[in-house]
Amino acid sequence: GKITLMGALKKTGTHPYLARQNLFEALALGEGLSDTAGKMVQVRRMGEDPDRPTTFLIDLDEMVRGAGGEINIEIKSGDVIYVPEAGMIYVDGAIRKPGTYPIKKRMNVPEAIVAAGGFTPWADEGRNKLVRQKGDGKPDVVQLSFKDLQKADSHTLEVKDRDIIFVEMNKMQAFLYGL
Repeated sequence: GKITLMGALKKTGTHPYLARQNLFEALALGEGLSDTAGKMVQVRRMGEDPDRPTTFLIDLDEMVRGAGGEINIEIKSGDVIYVPEAGMIYVDGAIRKPGTYPIKKRMNVPEAIVAAGGFTPWADEGRNKLVRQKGDGKPDVVQLSFKDLQKADSHTLEVKDRDIIFVEMNKMQAFLYGL
């Protein structure tokens, strides 16, 4: 028998199924998660009906915390273990390193801004936008002030997959900085 490791692991591929092992041990064959790994793992298991495999979804955080043996499931011969990439966000505007960033575990808007190198000197910290795609094609646009974000109640604003954070430019600061 064999097991197959796919997705955001340092080493993917097929391994011979030698002995009883749990998910933790099987993931070790992949030599650890890659930097872009999300925190859910899918284990796909062929059942009687090959067209309808059973898929187990396991939260890695819970497994690592040892939330119970039932999470660290036993792997069977033929299982496919797939670690999806983490979600991605896009940070743009008056930011030092605009670009796409993986969402690490739970990340909020200030952490995302820090991941992108922080504000430029000409950023308008009072005017940040969070653009969130919704199913109906019309995105939600939330206006955020960095001061609000630093208050306790709103630091809970977590970023989600495919969010866009846009930091406005302070025209006056940019002008003075350019002089």
